[in-house]
Amino acid sequence: MVAFTRRHPIAVLLALSLHLILGVLLTSEFFKSETHVVKVSNLQNETNDQSARLTQPLETFAVDRTLVQQQIDRIKAEEEAKRIEQQRLIEQAQASEARLAQTRREQEEQTRRAEQARRQADIERQRMEAERQRAAEEQRRAEEASRLAQEAERRRQEAERSVSRVAEEAEKRRQLAEQQAARITQEAERQRQAEERRLRELEALQREAQLQAQREAERQKQLQEEIKRQEAESQRMQAEALAARLQREQQQAEAERLRLVAEEEARQREVARQRELLSLRDSYISAISAKVRENWRTPADISDQAQCELAIVQERDGRVVSVRTENCNAQATAQFRQAAERAVYRASPLPRPAVDELFERNIRFVFKP
Repeated sequence: MVAFTRRHPIAVLLALSLHLILGVLLTSEFFKSETHVVKVSNLQNETNDQSARLTQPLETFAVDRTLVQQQIDRIKAEEEAKRIEQQRLIEQAQASEARLAQTRREQEEQTRRAEQARRQADIERQRMEAERQRAAEEQRRAEEASRLAQEAERRRQEAERSVSRVAEEAEKRRQLAEQQAARITQEAERQRQAEERRLRELEALQREAQLQAQREAERQKQLQEEIKRQEAESQRMQAEALAARLQREQQQAEAERLRLVAEEEARQREVARQRELLSLRDSYISAISAKVRENWRTPADISDQAQCELAIVQERDGRVVSVRTENCNAQATAQFRQAAERAVYRASPLPRPAVDELFERNIRFVFKP
């Protein structure tokens, strides 16, 4: 529990806060319930109409308490689900740690067994070496006995020339020495065969120990390769995630660049369109002004410097509805203003714009013939 609290302090604090809030809610609801019970018990002696009026608050309290209980049950269910999920994650981590510990224990046990087999083989080898030395010593003794037998035979021959009794005794000693020598020889041969058998067994044990060591080395190598493969796979996945993130960032940057380029192109197109519309509007106003000038009839006493601003109201088909002269200069007489208005009416219908959206019902421009 302490380890879980250290790993998940925020979850524990949230759980404690939630339980504290639930306790306060339950306590407040309990006191409310007692208050209503007292009210009901005190009002049992009143009239039926008053009892009927008190029934509605009690039903409302029951419904609120049911909703609170449902909310509490839902929160408890969510907490239980979170606790079960956290317990499952903890058990999964513990199982992984247990499997890893078991693998380490098996490796240590196999290493210990291999080391024990090697020490046993060394002890057996030392023991067989000691037995071989002892057999060599016995062989030396047998050779020494054979030499002694030969010496006895020489002495027997010399004793025959001296005393027959000494010869018989020497013969007996010779025969005994030969028997001992044969017995020693047989024992030495048996010990030699046993030594060879033990050497073969020792070699078999050494081969078995080497095979065990090789198998253990192969297992260790496989484990190391598996660990390296997992590390490489983890690094590869991290590299792929980094590459994917970089690619997403590059795609986002490219999308942002394309968006900015598109916005700039749209802005440029709008600027060009506005410029073109302004040019077409100027052409439209110039065409209207030119048609008005074509219908101008010059009175004899009009100054060349006279000018006025014409305010024209037209229909969509170019028919002139009304016209006024405004902002005239000092040279523009009343006769000039009337002649200018007549020229506008004669020019009706006025030229239509090249684009319908350039149409303006109210048009103003400076007229100077």
